[in-house]
Amino acid sequence: MNKYKFLLLFIACCVLPLLLAKVVLEFGWFNSGSSSNGTWQESEVFLLEPTREKAHWRLALAPKDECNKSCEQALFTVQQLYVGLGRKQENVQPVLINSTVLLEKFSSFKRVEAKQDIPDVLSDKIMLIDARGLVLLIYTYPEDEPSLVNTAKAIRQDLLKLLNYDRTSV
Repeated sequence: MNKYKFLLLFIACCVLPLLLAKVVLEFGWFNSGSSSNGTWQESEVFLLEPTREKAHWRLALAPKDECNKSCEQALFTVQQLYVGLGRKQENVQPVLINSTVLLEKFSSFKRVEAKQDIPDVLSDKIMLIDARGLVLLIYTYPEDEPSLVNTAKAIRQDLLKLLNYDRTSV
């Protein structure tokens, strides 16, 4: 093999994968996908005060007015999810924002005040909030029994991913 043939073969091996990758991206044959189940918050909303507690991930609900049936189902879902976390509970705190809802049945919730007005996009939603008070993921209230289970699974998957990759305590 002479040196020109080797050089040509070497360049083809380097350029061909890059060229194929470009073609795949240009024609839209690549599906990037998403590994989260909730809806990512589009803009930065720092809804709560920063926390220094060990439970720095917060599952928050912000009901608009009175707590209706779907609100109670959301409270129940979050409480059951919190109880089901087991030893990882110490990193999560269920929170009820700016609400007058009676919490006798939902004793694991902590009542807090929002740092700013709650945008309409976040009202009547379940939110996953980080230690700085930034809203990351949003979930709709479950309407019926099947959606209750699906919502709980979605929140649990996302929360466990965040807890596993969390390096704030290291």
